[in-house]
Amino acid sequence: MKIQLTPINIVIACVLAYYISEWGEDRMTFSWWWLILWTFVLLVIDLLFRLIFKDSKRIWFLQLAFVIIVGMLMVLIKLSLN
Repeated sequence: MKIQLTPINIVIACVLAYYISEWGEDRMTFSWWWLILWTFVLLVIDLLFRLIFKDSKRIWFLQLAFVIIVGMLMVLIKLSLN
């Protein structure tokens, strides 16, 4: 099986880097369980994209769209809760 770099893999790497950068802080943004759950969900979504779409360019386009839409929804939800 060929390993491909996809936008969701990049998001997972960014989340892990952010989490590691917060280790020294008194109050962390989220717990280990949320990190494990978030990583698992992203890996499952990545696998589903790879199973449904075989073309690498299409996977990149659709995963980028997915990441952007989810990011915008997260910001909107965060703004509406404050």
